[in-house]
Amino acid sequence: MALSREEISARYGAALFGYCQDNNSLDNVYSELQVLKTAILDNPRLSEFLSSPVYSMEEKKQLLKNISADFSQELQQFLELLLDYGRFAVLPDIVNQFNMRYNKLNNIAFGKVISAVKLDDEQLHKLGQAYAEKYDLKELKLTNQVDPSIIGGVILEVEDYIIDGSVKNKLKKIRAQLVENI
Repeated sequence: MALSREEISARYGAALFGYCQDNNSLDNVYSELQVLKTAILDNPRLSEFLSSPVYSMEEKKQLLKNISADFSQELQQFLELLLDYGRFAVLPDIVNQFNMRYNKLNNIAFGKVISAVKLDDEQLHKLGQAYAEKYDLKELKLTNQVDPSIIGGVILEVEDYIIDGSVKNKLKKIRAQLVENI
């Protein structure tokens, strides 16, 4: 029975994470993986070439050697392993699995702020900092989504938590109390 893409990425991501943890190279490999993932997403032909059966293994290994020359030994060996086992197409998902483990270990979370107007970077940073301090996180990285229908305030979504501080929600609660008291 063949493994699904999710199973493959989870296994390889966990293996790379464990290997780097054992070698005290988590931070370095994490940084390198972000660069590599961006390069692959920006150049899809690169992944296609390294995954294609049309090209010889020697051609693929030479290209991979050129690409990974500045990377750590751990990442170079891992990329060669992916190439040897024909798993290079799954690399972005493997990086996501690695990142998930890294962020959990380092107490880093991601979230979204929904606001009536666009927030600048400083406002997002301050909001993220306040939430991180309150919920004992090292860091909270936020993105902003604009939704004028909330009228004002913000809705903060972090993982499974939603904090609704929108004017629309407050008006809805007041309306419900008024209807209840009639």
